[in-house]
Amino acid sequence: MSTLIRLVAVWCSALSVVLTAVPAADAGIEPGGRLVTAVPAAGTPSILDGQVLSVVQVGRTVVVGGTFTRARDAGGTTTLRRHGLLAFDAVTGRISATFHPDPNRAVLVVRAGPAGTVYVGGDFTSIGGQHRRRLAQLVVGNGRVVRRFNAGRIDDSVRDLRLQGGRLWVAGSFTSIGGRNQRALATLKARTGVARKYFRLAVRGRQRAGLGTTTVVKIEISPNQRRLVAIGNFRSLQHVRNPQLFVVDLGRRKARPAPLRTRFYAPNCSWHYYSYIRDVDFAPDGSYFVVAASGGPSGASGPCDTVARFENRPAANAVPSWVARTGGDTITALEATPSAVYVGGHQRWFNNSFGSNSAGPGAVRRDGLAALSPSNGLPFSWDPGRTKGVGVFDFLVTTAGLWVASDTERIGGQERDRIARFGTGGTSYPSLATPVRPGPLYRGATAPAGGPDWASVGGAFMLGSQLYTGSRDGTFTRRSFDGTTYGPASEVATADAIVPLASWHDDLAVMTGMFYDRGRLYFTRSGSSLLYYRYFNPESGIVGTERRVASGRVPGFDPASVRGMFATRTTLSWATPDGVLHRIGWQQTAAAAVPVGRAVVVGGPGVDGVDWAGALFVGQGAAAGQGG
Repeated sequence: MSTLIRLVAVWCSALSVVLTAVPAADAGIEPGGRLVTAVPAAGTPSILDGQVLSVVQVGRTVVVGGTFTRARDAGGTTTLRRHGLLAFDAVTGRISATFHPDPNRAVLVVRAGPAGTVYVGGDFTSIGGQHRRRLAQLVVGNGRVVRRFNAGRIDDSVRDLRLQGGRLWVAGSFTSIGGRNQRALATLKARTGVARKYFRLAVRGRQRAGLGTTTVVKIEISPNQRRLVAIGNFRSLQHVRNPQLFVVDLGRRKARPAPLRTRFYAPNCSWHYYSYIRDVDFAPDGSYFVVAASGGPSGASGPCDTVARFENRPAANAVPSWVARTGGDTITALEATPSAVYVGGHQRWFNNSFGSNSAGPGAVRRDGLAALSPSNGLPFSWDPGRTKGVGVFDFLVTTAGLWVASDTERIGGQERDRIARFGTGGTSYPSLATPVRPGPLYRGATAPAGGPDWASVGGAFMLGSQLYTGSRDGTFTRRSFDGTTYGPASEVATADAIVPLASWHDDLAVMTGMFYDRGRLYFTRSGSSLLYYRYFNPESGIVGTERRVASGRVPGFDPASVRGMFATRTTLSWATPDGVLHRIGWQQTAAAAVPVGRAVVVGGPGVDGVDWAGALFVGQGAAAGQGG
């Protein structure tokens, strides 16, 4: 019997009574995905001035709103006058000649309504030849105002809209709407615009006392229609402190404050900004929401110029499960999809925790657009670039791809004036599964010859067919491995392209164990009683800039004693210098996983005759979720 077969047989036998398979649908699997193309599609109209602030599709027609006045058909030469609102064919890019409402002031938001209509909000007081103050419903086919819908006098801007059954949510800086007094957020009857009493909670205050107007800037409703998240310039909801972000539960008869609050956005950013959150979106499955912010550089701990993910679960003081940092540039819009969180603004970099209006260690260039991993916020390799301007103001996902609304003319290397669409046929990446059970299990010293210099390897793991190793010379490498044969090694060093990520190379030089689990590289360092992790995106090869602590010493587990380790979805195993193999529970939290429970000995010279000390990794069968 070969050494590898003997190790696997002994290991599986030792654990057969204590390990059970976890269902394939559990959180141990990171779904694969496909990104949109990096070159925008042809056939979109040109909007020649101003800003496109909002985009929606109704049937085959795309409607955009903003501050523009002139536009041209896709490929056309004739300039058309369109004030703040136009419609065009999603396939041909031809601008509708019949949809010509000409609002007298800016359109800030467009949202699909029932039966071929669209709701329009903004600063206007007339639209389609009718008197409508800041909110109207239009027929998409001919641009006419729907007369039965009239919200009456609205005394300030409408910034966002959401349709929920027969209820229209309206957000803005108003204090009166639909015939009743209600500040910043209100519900109307979707057919008539008359106020409903469903939302009667008080939105009060301003982020910086005395500056700006109490405003709800953006709202988003969860896919199951049970929860709404709102962002803007406010301090409290129903007299309870909720700085710049609150969440409400959508009951049958009325909305109530949700048991989910955060103080993450309580600090102020640069004095230029009296409020700095810019956009919010729920994940397609409703499990989390993401928030985009401006505000100026805030280092590796503040909320400014970030994208942050919050889990959609009760928390008295929710903290982000990850934060992506630009190092000083604004994010103005985002869109969460199953494959990526698409973000846009006037940012130059991501993975830039230690830059301040400059590229810090580990920063990667992403001009104006990026696609972030839902698991950890690190960028994918998708990098079309765009002329930055102020930013992207809206995204829209359809079956045809990703629409991007902005204020600039070039995107993805092409001229696309202020509105562009990326198609669906972009780069794909595979799903990744934390092993269900540990087999086939490799110990570096007994792995097949022809691969790494295992004497210098401090940690190793496999993802699919790729073997990753960290060496004491400070290098992080990847090569294929099929259980017998190794492919050529290549260094994984995307985060070193601008300013080398020296702290990661320092970690590698003193590493004593490493494994990957759900978007994070867990590792131990010689002489330290802490279990650390960094984020890692295998698709782009980007390692996160920040070294984070997952756990300290717990009963039975001392990270300082690790000499090789690996994890399954429910257990953490490690070897100690005396060659003994130990196991403890491995439990997920919102931020990371931690060791829990009672540690037990499962192998070693006096147990199974094996000295387990050294790099340990689980083979590709188990890494693909097949067990062993």
